[in-house]
Amino acid sequence: MKRYVFVIGMLTVLALAGCKDNKEEIPIATNSSSQLDDEDPTDELEDELPGEDIPDYSVDLPEKLSSFTIAIWGEVYKIPISYEEFTALGWTYKGKETAQLGPESYVENEQFEQEGNVVYVDLMNLDTESQPVSQCYIAGIHVDASSAESQGIHINLPGGIVFQKSTEEEVIAAYGSPIDRYEEGKSILLTYEYGMNSRVKLSFDEETGVLMEISLQNFRNPEGEEDLENVSDAITPEVEAYKLPEAEGILLQDFIVQYDGVLYQLPAPVSCFLDHGWTLDEDGSDEAVKSGKYGYATLVRNEQKIYAVVYNYGTEATTIKNCFVTTLYGDLDTTKIQISIAGGITLGMREEEFLERVGDQKYEKTEDKDNGYDIYTFYIDDEQLDYTQVTVDKVLHLVRQIKVVHNQDAVEDSETKDGQDTLENPDTTNNPDTDSESTPNPDTTNN
Repeated sequence: MKRYVFVIGMLTVLALAGCKDNKEEIPIATNSSSQLDDEDPTDELEDELPGEDIPDYSVDLPEKLSSFTIAIWGEVYKIPISYEEFTALGWTYKGKETAQLGPESYVENEQFEQEGNVVYVDLMNLDTESQPVSQCYIAGIHVDASSAESQGIHINLPGGIVFQKSTEEEVIAAYGSPIDRYEEGKSILLTYEYGMNSRVKLSFDEETGVLMEISLQNFRNPEGEEDLENVSDAITPEVEAYKLPEAEGILLQDFIVQYDGVLYQLPAPVSCFLDHGWTLDEDGSDEAVKSGKYGYATLVRNEQKIYAVVYNYGTEATTIKNCFVTTLYGDLDTTKIQISIAGGITLGMREEEFLERVGDQKYEKTEDKDNGYDIYTFYIDDEQLDYTQVTVDKVLHLVRQIKVVHNQDAVEDSETKDGQDTLENPDTTNNPDTDSESTPNPDTTNN
């Protein structure tokens, strides 16, 4: 299993209660074509229906998959869970628990074993300093029953779904339509997303239709949720002071964006988007965010979603609608939301006209060889935290993607708050092809 290390931003911790060992032994199923003991040929049809040997565990789980709560051998896990409590449930790490994991980072596909059964997990370090694995958290669990090492692992999911027993039809009935359905080889893969850094992938055997592989990842930060339960949702002074721009900007550094027909100047309050027809997906959004901290919001309109990182500029914790969106994005392929920027630069514009409207504004030009794109990035300073990025198709010479990022003020404000964590560079893209660590990336991710 290849080992990847990435960096995460704005994550927090959730601790769980203790556990006990009540795992059940499952007998080895026997199949036989012999009729010596029973001459009734109809019995053959009743041999080994998928999942019939899985015990009926009595577990109390939420109905929503977005809760990221499961039960393994009847023991309940809510992801993320601390390393200490995960190992207390009987799992043994096959690596070195004294190994250091970098600050605000995670590593994928680490192996844990229990009585010959193996799961692969994602470990994350939420601290701003390196921590040993034993001080980290389990943020992802991956189990594949097509592998002999995982066939003895029995899992209950929310909504009455059972690993190695439930079918694709039963999963869709319980959780609704997935964001993606993909057929590859002899498997069918369903993907459910619940905001940035929170997703579930369920894979089914094409022949039997049975759920045979589970992948859960939840890098959300629930630390201090109890402190946010009674937060006021009254409009904050920062939101009251915000004014929608009356005209598009002259320079890209004005960060004025026309998005889905409405002008915004970034960063812009979530409430402004709600006032203009967007709705908040509660499953994919934080309820509230502490002062000087980042959070997550998922905005939905006309079947389009924005997975947004938001920032609380206020001096007190507040609800998500009073936080500010720091990035907007649109393209011609996936996030088909019309976006235009200073000078009337918009999606679908010819490259020649785009460059004419840019004039003498400085940019860095890079090449995306895999997709055949030229990328023009307009930074406002050497820190490269705030920028406008325009992507052009090299074959068609048309603008295909536009992204606007303005969060420098948020980072600077957080540095002035005593005891608050900061992000060194909130828009460096991670490279999953190396084991090196990179910086956090609180960009807007769209679907």
